[in-house]
Amino acid sequence: MSDTQISVSATVDAPVERVFALLADPDRHPDIDGSGTVRASHTHLAITEEGDVFVMEMENPTRGHYRVENHVVRYEPDRALAWMPAKPGERPSGHVWGWELASDSDDRTAVTHYHDWADVTDPALLDRIREVTPDEMRATIENLAEALA
Repeated sequence: MSDTQISVSATVDAPVERVFALLADPDRHPDIDGSGTVRASHTHLAITEEGDVFVMEMENPTRGHYRVENHVVRYEPDRALAWMPAKPGERPSGHVWGWELASDSDDRTAVTHYHDWADVTDPALLDRIREVTPDEMRATIENLAEALA
């Protein structure tokens, strides 16, 4: 962890192909979210390449209900997936949510989940950038493991 990034890692009992397929399906994101803020997908299509945009319904105790457009900035099948959130119709604000995967064996995958805000300059966003905690990100990996069991 640094001043501009949170990163958590664990190993899950599933092959890397299954892990990546679940992460590339925005409809499954509410099932694995450990923060309790991801509510529903509006896109209903799997992520297939950099440049894809998927829309999610979110809810936060202080900000209420809102929608985000997630712009895919990294797509490496069975290795990495990352996106930058944005308000609908606006440019991404500079922070990245991502996943890195490495096959640990035929049926185990080392998973790293990270949030990087090194490029964020908006003071209002910087004030709330750490709303999702490392414990909630660890819970997301635990939920991912359960969803793949």
